[in-house]
Parts: sequence; C-alpha cells; structure tokens
Amino acid sequence: MSNTMNVSYMSRVYNNFINNYETKSESKSATTFGDKVTEKRGEAATVSETQSAGTITTRDMTMEEYKQYIYDKISQLPMHPTRMNETISITISDAGFEAMKNDPEYEAWVLNDLQVGWAQPDNWSGICGGAFSTIYYGATKEECHAEMWRAGYQNGNGKRLYEDKSENSFWERRVERKRRLEEQYEELQEKKILAKRMAQEQYYEELLERKAENSRFMLSLNGEKRMSQVSAAYEANVMTDFTEGSSYIG
Repeated sequence: MSNTMNVSYMSRVYNNFINNYETKSESKSATTFGDKVTEKRGEAATVSETQSAGTITTRDMTMEEYKQYIYDKISQLPMHPTRMNETISITISDAGFEAMKNDPEYEAWVLNDLQVGWAQPDNWSGICGGAFSTIYYGATKEECHAEMWRAGYQNGNGKRLYEDKSENSFWERRVERKRRLEEQYEELQEKKILAKRMAQEQYYEELLERKAENSRFMLSLNGEKRMSQVSAAYEANVMTDFTEGSSYIG
C-alpha cells in the first residue's frame, strides 16, 4: 500500500456515495479481524490501549491494516465547503506510520492537524480556479511540512505538477477502483431498466394478441349469428311460398 493519499472535497463526497453503495451491495459474512477494523471507521477518538476482551487496538493491527485504518479516518475528516476545488496529497513515511501506531498522542496530533487545517475557509481557491496541496508527516512533529499552490502556478502548470507528485498514489488507485464499481452499478441499473422495458413490451404484445383473438372470436360469432338469421329468413320465405301455393291448389 502506498504511503500517499490524495483527497479533495468532491472525492470525499464520491467516496461516501460509493461506500454507501458497497455497504448495501455486500452480503453479510462471518466477522473477521478485517471486519472489526472496518467497524472502526468513522470513530473520531484515538484507539484505546485497553486490552479488554473484544477491544481492537492499534497494537493488534498489522502495518497494512493500520495504514488502511488511518486512510479511512482521514477520508472522513470534515472539509470546509470553500475548499471544494482544492486537491490534497498526503504522504506519511513508514517511520511516521510506525510512530503513530505506537504513540496514540502523535496519531491524534496528525489527525487534528489535518482537521483544523481543512476546517479553515479558503475563498481564494474558488476564485483562482482551484488549489493543490502536498502534506508530509514523518516520525516527529518537526518533520511535518506542507506546500500549496494555485492552479495557475508555473504558467498554468499547477495541475500537471500535482499529478507528477501524486502519480500512482493510494487514493488515485482507490478512486479508480471505485469508478469501475460505479460503472458496474450503472450497467446493472441499465440492465434492470432494459429487462423491465422488455417485460412491458411483452405484456403489451400479449395484450394485443388477446384483443386480436377476441376480435376474431366476435367476428366468427357474429358471422354464425348472421348465417342463422339468413337461414331462418330463408326457411320463413319457403314456408310462406308453400302456404300460398297450397291455397291456390285448394
């Protein structure tokens, strides 16, 4: 897993939408350690060091599990609406992750540092067409540093500079996976709509066929009725002629 993640206001909204869809789509299975880690997502407080039964602590996690745990916590930190055009790359070194994992106070400091920064308004971001930031965390607070530039930086190459620095990052790979999942969801919805439309068309075809059969039946019935009427009229005429002929003979 990469030590870099990229976040933005819109990617967070998108991430929440896809997470909700994944939650509804996944079937329930037996609880595993990974499931317990997933349940920890969304908790704002530092993981307790209590070793009581059933409690999952950071010391119980592998480094990969802990990274995923931190990425999820960061992705759920609130961001001021004026930062909706800001894209952020966050890098935490291996030593930084190790320090956070073993020191809950340092973990809390990193998360709080991000939360406080993102809560501040950035009105210039929207006016200047967006902004890009890179944030780095090491094993100590002193190693933390950040850069920020506008989209027009270096004659309009601000975005390209950011893409170079965040290429193949964890968040981009995750967004790509979720984008594929969204495409699959849309394809499934299209198939459902198509199936419903085909069922409706089949229903209407069967309805028209039944109406046609009823029409043919009524035509046949009316034809038989007319034939019966003609036959009765013919027989009546024959009887009339016979009666009149008999009177002449008599």
